[in-house]
Amino acid sequence: MSSRRFMPLGNPFAAIAAALAFALLPMSPEIARGQDVAEKESAAAASDEPAKKTAGVAAKEAADAARPSETPAVESATPASGDKPAADAVSLADVLSFRQEKVAAEMTELEERMFRLSEALKALEPENSSRLMLGLKFAREELILHQMKEAQKHLAKMSLDEAAAEEKVLLAKLQRLHDLLLSTDLDFQMQLEKLRAIREILRQLDKAIQEEDRERNLSAETAEKEKELEGLRKKRATLDELIQRETAHIEQGGKLAEIKELSADDQQAVGKLAEEQAGTRAATKVLAEEQAKAGKEPSVETSNLGEAELKMGQAGEKLASKEASAALPDQKEALAALEREREATDERMRKLTKELAEADFNRMKRDQNQNRKLNDGITSMVRDLGETGAGALGELMRADGSMGNAEKQLSDRNADSASGQQKEAEDSLKYAKEQLEEEAEKLLEQLRAEVKRRVLEGLTLMLERQIAVRESTQLLGPKAATGSRNALTSLVGLAKSEGRIVDVANELITLVEETEFGIALPAALLVVRDAMSDVQAMLAEGDGSEPTVEAEQQIEADLESLLAAMKQMPSSKMSNRKGQKGQRNRERELNRLIAELKLIRLLQVRTNRRTVDVDKTRPAVDADALSASIKRQIEEVADQQDHVRDATQRLSEERGDELQGAMP
Repeated sequence: MSSRRFMPLGNPFAAIAAALAFALLPMSPEIARGQDVAEKESAAAASDEPAKKTAGVAAKEAADAARPSETPAVESATPASGDKPAADAVSLADVLSFRQEKVAAEMTELEERMFRLSEALKALEPENSSRLMLGLKFAREELILHQMKEAQKHLAKMSLDEAAAEEKVLLAKLQRLHDLLLSTDLDFQMQLEKLRAIREILRQLDKAIQEEDRERNLSAETAEKEKELEGLRKKRATLDELIQRETAHIEQGGKLAEIKELSADDQQAVGKLAEEQAGTRAATKVLAEEQAKAGKEPSVETSNLGEAELKMGQAGEKLASKEASAALPDQKEALAALEREREATDERMRKLTKELAEADFNRMKRDQNQNRKLNDGITSMVRDLGETGAGALGELMRADGSMGNAEKQLSDRNADSASGQQKEAEDSLKYAKEQLEEEAEKLLEQLRAEVKRRVLEGLTLMLERQIAVRESTQLLGPKAATGSRNALTSLVGLAKSEGRIVDVANELITLVEETEFGIALPAALLVVRDAMSDVQAMLAEGDGSEPTVEAEQQIEADLESLLAAMKQMPSSKMSNRKGQKGQRNRERELNRLIAELKLIRLLQVRTNRRTVDVDKTRPAVDADALSASIKRQIEEVADQQDHVRDATQRLSEERGDELQGAMP
C-alpha cells in the first residue's frame, strides 16, 4: 500500500484523519445485508428448489453490494440457475472478511504512522507530537487492532451476530480516537493523561516500597542474628573464663576446708581467696547486667548468672569470716549455675548458626535485583513526565544506586550493610512518592475548574434529554396501551435515547472519579445512572405506563438537585497558605460542605425509596425462603447504604479537618 495515500505534505494530521475516515466506513450495513441473506438462505433450505435459486440470486446481490468501490469485482459463490460453480467464486463470508482485513491493515499502518509522525514532530511541534502519542496509547490500550482481527474471524465463519457486536464497539472506539486527535481541549486531555500516568506510577511505587521494606526487614533480621551470634561467642568466652576461675576457687577452698586449724598463712590464704571470689563475683555481675540490659535475660535475679552472682556473694561472706568449708557449697552452686548458662548459650549458638547457614543470600539478592528492575521501569515512566517528575526522578535514581549496593553486600553475605542500603533505598522511594503526590495534587487543582464546568454542562444536557424522553413517554404511553404498534415501536426507540443519557452519566462518573472532584458526587451520579438504566429497561419493553413516567420525573428531580449542589460547590480546594484564611475562605468551605451534604441527602433519600420499593415486593416469609431476585435487590440496597455511610464518614474526616484549618 502506498505511503503517499495518507501523507499530504502540508498537513501531517491529514494522514491520520484520512486513515481514520477509512476505518470508520460503516461495516454494520454490510453485515446487516449479510444477515438478511443468511436468513433468506435458511428459509430457502426448508423450501423447494426455486426458493434456493432465489436465495442464491439474493446472496449474489448482497455480495455485490458489500464490495467496496475501490476493490475489483468478484464473482458470487452462488451461481445462476443452471450454471456450474466457478472455480474462482468468492463467498459472502470471504467478501466481508476481506473487507475487514483491509480495515485492520489500515489500522496497523495508522498506528505505525502515528508513532513515526510523533517522533518526527517531537522537537518542532511538541503539542502535536503529544497528541499523536496520546492517540496511539489509546488505540493500543483499547486493543482496537486485536478486536478488528477478532471481527474478521467472526466474518470468515459467517458469525454475523458476533461480528456485528464487535463492529459496534469498534466504531465507538474509533470515533473516540478520532475525537481525541481532533480535540480542541488537548491541554485538558493531556493533563488527565498525565494524572493517570502519575497514579499508575504511584501504584507501582507502592509495590516497590512494600517489597523493599520486606527485603530490608529480612536483611535486618539476618544481621541481628549475626550480631547476636557474635555476642554469644564473646559471652561464651567470658563464661569459660568465669567457670575456670570458679573451679580454681573451689579447688583452693576444698584444700583449705580440709585443714582443721588454720595457721596464720592459711588464714591469709583464705582472705586472699575471699578477695578473688569477690572479683569473680563482680565480673559475673557485670556480665549478668549486660545480658539483662540487652534483653537476653529476663532479670538479673532470676537468671543463671544472677544466681551464680548471689551464691558467689554468700561464699565471699563466709570466706571473709575464715569459714572455707561453709563457703564451699555456695561456690559449687555458683559453678553449676555458670555451667547451666554456658549450656544454654551453646544451644542458642547452635540454633543461630543453623538459621544463618539456611539464610538464602542468593535468593535475597535475586529479590533485590527484581525490585531494582521494577524501580527502573518506574524511573522510565517518571522520565516521560518531563519537568513534572524531575524531583522524583532524582530520588528514584538514588534508590537505584542504593539497591545496587545492597545487591553487592548480599553477594558478600553482609546482611547488616545490605540492610542499611535498603533503608536508604526505601527512604528515597518514599520521598519520590511524596513528590509525585504533590504533583498529582497540583494537577487536580488545575483541573477542578474545568471539571466543574464539564460536569455542569453534562448534567444540563442529561436533564434536557431526560425531559424530552419523559415528554415523549407521556405522549406515547397511552397510545401504546391501546395497542398502537407505531407508539410501541417509538417507545422502544426511546430506550436508545435513554441509553445515550446513561452514556453521558458514565463519562461524568469516570471524570469525577479520576479527578477526585467531590466526595459524594461519584456515588450520587452512580445512583442516578442506575435509575436511568432501569428506565431504559422499561422503555425497551415498551412500558410507557405511569410508573415509568414517575421514575423519569424522579430522575429529573435528582438531576436538578445535582445541578444545584454542583453550582454551590467551589472549584478549588482550601488554601493552606497563611494570609489566605479568613471569612471568605470559611464561607467557601462551608459552601463545599453544604453541597456535599446535599448530595449525601440525595443518596440517602434514594436509598430509602429503594428500600421501601424492595420491601413491598418482599413476601412475608423467612429470609431463607426469599427468591434469588429479592435477595439480590436487598444486597444492592445494602451496598447502596454502604456508599452513603462511606461518603459520610469520608466527609467527616476530610472536610472536618479542612474546616478546622479554615478557622482563625
